[in-house]
Amino acid sequence: MPSNANAGGTPALPALRGYPDAGHRRLHPWRGALLLLLILLLALAWRLILWAQPLHEPANDEVEYIRVARDLLAGRGWSFYAEWRWLRAPLYPLFLAGSLWLAGGDLWRAALPNIAASVAVVYLVYRLARELAPASGERAALLAALAAALLQTSATFASLYMSETLFSLLFGGTLLALAVWRRAGGGWRLALAGALFGLASLTRSATLVFLPVLMLWVASIALRRHGWPWPRALLAALLPAICAGLVIAPWTFRNCRAYTSCVLVETGFAYNLWAFYEPREDLDTINRILEAIPDPVARADEATRRGLARLWEDPSIVLRKLPVEWSRLWAVKIIQDRFLLPSYYADPPPPVFLAGLLLDDLLYLVCLLLAASGLALGLSRRDELTALLALWMVLFIAVTLLTHAEGRYRHFLFIALLPLAGTGADALLRGAWPRPRAGLVVAMPLALALLPLLLYYPWSWALEGTARSLSRWAGDGLAATGHFVAAERVYLAALAANETPDGWIALGDLRRRRGDLEGAAAAYDLAFALAGPYPAASARRGDLLREQGRADEARSAFQGRYLDPGRLTDWSYRFLRPRPTSTIDLGNGLDFGYVGHVYPAEQAHQATGRWTGGDGRLRLGSGSAPVLLTLRVTAPWPRSQGVPLHICAGAYCATATVDRHWRTVRVLLPATSAEIALRSPTFTAPDGRQLGVFLDRAEVREGVGGHSPFQV
Repeated sequence: MPSNANAGGTPALPALRGYPDAGHRRLHPWRGALLLLLILLLALAWRLILWAQPLHEPANDEVEYIRVARDLLAGRGWSFYAEWRWLRAPLYPLFLAGSLWLAGGDLWRAALPNIAASVAVVYLVYRLARELAPASGERAALLAALAAALLQTSATFASLYMSETLFSLLFGGTLLALAVWRRAGGGWRLALAGALFGLASLTRSATLVFLPVLMLWVASIALRRHGWPWPRALLAALLPAICAGLVIAPWTFRNCRAYTSCVLVETGFAYNLWAFYEPREDLDTINRILEAIPDPVARADEATRRGLARLWEDPSIVLRKLPVEWSRLWAVKIIQDRFLLPSYYADPPPPVFLAGLLLDDLLYLVCLLLAASGLALGLSRRDELTALLALWMVLFIAVTLLTHAEGRYRHFLFIALLPLAGTGADALLRGAWPRPRAGLVVAMPLALALLPLLLYYPWSWALEGTARSLSRWAGDGLAATGHFVAAERVYLAALAANETPDGWIALGDLRRRRGDLEGAAAAYDLAFALAGPYPAASARRGDLLREQGRADEARSAFQGRYLDPGRLTDWSYRFLRPRPTSTIDLGNGLDFGYVGHVYPAEQAHQATGRWTGGDGRLRLGSGSAPVLLTLRVTAPWPRSQGVPLHICAGAYCATATVDRHWRTVRVLLPATSAEIALRSPTFTAPDGRQLGVFLDRAEVREGVGGHSPFQV
C-alpha cells in the first residue's frame, strides 16, 4: 500500500509553488477555537438582527412551502400537490412543518431552526476550508467562516422559508464526510455521506446528477490514495449510492402508491422544460392547463410532451437560452427576497440597505474572485477535494442552464465557493500563486461570471438608495430627538434622492406628530398615489381620516387599490397604533388596527363581522382600571354543540361556551392596557380556512370595580 505519511506519522503535504512556509504559521489551538467561536456568535447575532425585523411578506417558493407545511400540520398530507403545477421534493416542507409545530404555529418564531441551520453551515464552511488547506493552519478556514458569517444573502435566507439553507447544511455535510473519509478512512463516513446526500436530494433533486461523479471520485480516492484493490474500491463507491437510495426510497414508494406511476423525487424538471423553453403559451396559461390535470404524473407527462415538441420545432432555443440563464445566475438583481420586508413596496431599513451593498454585493464579488484563486491553487496541487467541489459547481451550473436559473440559486454554489475563497485569501496573503495553466483554466469561467455581475449591476438603484438611506437615517435620528424642522428638511432630501412611498409616509408621520394634519394628509396622499397596493399607504391615510371623524372617506382609503383586505388587516394590526377606542364594530370598514389574527370582513349569519383564526386579538381601551368587556359572538360550526372561547387579558383568562346562536358574552377584566386574546379551537372550512368564532361587536365600559376579576 502506498504511504502518504512521513517518518513522524504526519501526512505528507504536496509541495505548493510559492508556498514555502506552509505549516509554519499556525495559530495556537485555543486561539483558533476562540476565533471560531466568535465568528459563530457573530453569524448568530447577524442572523438574529435581521430576523428581529417585522415578519416579512412571503414571496416566491415561500408561499408554497408555508401552505404545504400548514397542511401537514393540519393532517391534510400532501393534498396541495393534487392541484399544483408540479410535485415538490418533500424534506423542506416537513422541516418547516416541524419548525411550526415547535413554534406553536407562529411563523415568525418558526424561522429559528432555520437560523440554527444557517449558523451550522458557517461551521461546515470552516471545516471544508480546513480540509482544503491543511498546510495553512487555521487562517484559511477562519477567513472562509468569516465570509460565510457576514455574507448578507446567507444571513437573510436564514429567515426565509426556503430550502436553500437546509440544502446547504445537508450537502455541506455530505462534502465534509467525504473529505474526512479521504483523509482518515472509515466506511461509516461513506455511509453517512450517502445518507446526507439522500436527504439533500429530498430537499433539491438537482443533486442526483452528481451521484455518478461522487461514486467515481470515491473509487478514485480508494484506488489512488488508499491503495485499495479494485473490488474493494467498487464497493466503497457503491456504499454512498446505496445509502442515498435507502433514504430516498420511502418517498419514491409513497409516490408509486399515490399516483398513476412512480416519481423518484419531484417533477419540477418537466415544468421547466415547457415553461422556460420559449413556449407559445404564457405562464398563466401553462399553469392553468397543468393545474387542471388531477395527477402529478400525468401533469409532468403533459409538460414534458409540450416542451419536447417545442424543442423539436426549434432546437436553436437551447443556444439562445444558455447565455440568458448564465446571466440570471450571476447577475445581482433587485429581487423580492433580497431584504426581509413586511411588504415588497417598503424601503429596507437604512442600515440594512447600506449593509447589503457591502456585505452582499461587494462581498459576493470579492468571494467570487478569491474562490477563483483558491480553485486555481487547488488544481495546481491536484487536490482531490478541490476537484470534487469544482465538479459539483460545473454540474450544477450545467443543470441550471438547461432548466431555469435565478440569482438565489447561487446559494447552492456557496457551500463550495466560500471554502475555496478562504483558501484563496490565505494564499494571497502568503504570496502564493497558482501555476499558469491552472490559472488559465479558471480565468475564462471567472470572466464570464464577472461579465453579467458588472454589466447588469443596478447602479442607479444602489446610488439612489444610498443617498435615500443616509438621509432617512439622519432624519430618523433628528425626529427621535425632537428636531422636527431639521428632520423634515432631511426627509425631503431623501425624497429628492429617491422618491418612494415610505419616504412620503415618514414625512407624513413626522407632520402628524407636529400637529400638521393637513400636511400629513398631503404626504399620505402622495404615498398612496405612488404605492399602488401597499398596505402602509392605505392604512396611514385611513387612520388619519378615521381620527378626524371622516368615516366614509376613511373606509374608502382603507379599501385602497387592488389591495388584499387580509394583508391590510394583518399589516394594520402589526404597525398601526390607532387612537384608543371603547367600541369595535367588526367588519364595518373602520376596525383596521384594532383587530388582529382575523380573516377579512364578510356578511354572514345575519351580520357583518370577522372570523378569528383561533387566536383573535382586540385592542380596546387603554386604562388600568377594571372594565366590563361585552362581545357579540357566534360559532356556527358544522356538527358542533358548543365551542369553548377563552378570553384573556394578560395573565387572566375566562372561558365561555359559544354555539351556532348569537350570544352576548360579558367578562369583567382587571385592565385593558394589553391586547385582549380570543382563543378557541378551529375547524377547516370548505375553502381551506381554519375558523374559530365569528365576531360582530366588542365593547368595554369602565366604572365596574368592586367585583371579582372575571365573571362570565
